[in-house]
Amino acid sequence: MWEEIHGFISPSEYKRFLQFIHDQVVLGRVVEIVVDPDYCEGMICGGRWFQDPSSGEVWRLIEPDFPFKGLWERVNCSDL
Repeated sequence: MWEEIHGFISPSEYKRFLQFIHDQVVLGRVVEIVVDPDYCEGMICGGRWFQDPSSGEVWRLIEPDFPFKGLWERVNCSDL
């Protein structure tokens, strides 16, 4: 359903994506879930986690923090 994003091109792209995710939550297409504080894939921890109820996939959104450009990636549930 989703494609990974490894770096948002601009702050406005991130804001548009954040609005898109918010809209998906409102429509019930994804559910925001509690973050596992021990999950640090690529030495990057935290962010916001979302689960696709239809597939069970969990994704995380990490806000850009210069020079890091943020990301949207699937959580490797086997690491949990």
